[in-house]
Amino acid sequence: MYSIDERETLIRYDEYDKCFYYSSNVRKHITHILKDESCFESVDKEIEDGKVIYVSAKLSDLDNFSVNPFVKTRRKLSEREKSILASRFRSTSDSKSPRKQGEIK
Repeated sequence: MYSIDERETLIRYDEYDKCFYYSSNVRKHITHILKDESCFESVDKEIEDGKVIYVSAKLSDLDNFSVNPFVKTRRKLSEREKSILASRFRSTSDSKSPRKQGEIK
């Protein structure tokens, strides 16, 4: 297991190969990479006590997948705006998943 001082995620673009290389020992980023493992040309894992503690991956299919490593400002919402978006999300997700006949709402 890596200490907090040793944890890092690196994303490197190689212009010659035209692909992105990822390496991470940060749990959140490992999970994200493994969740989308089929997107990558290769994924190498370091396992300790049955858990993946490090991954390195190569993303070369840039025609079908994109990476945006640049910083952008987060949108700041008021409580009212958050409420409106949440209700809009609930209504669209409810309409996409049909309820079983006789199911109680």
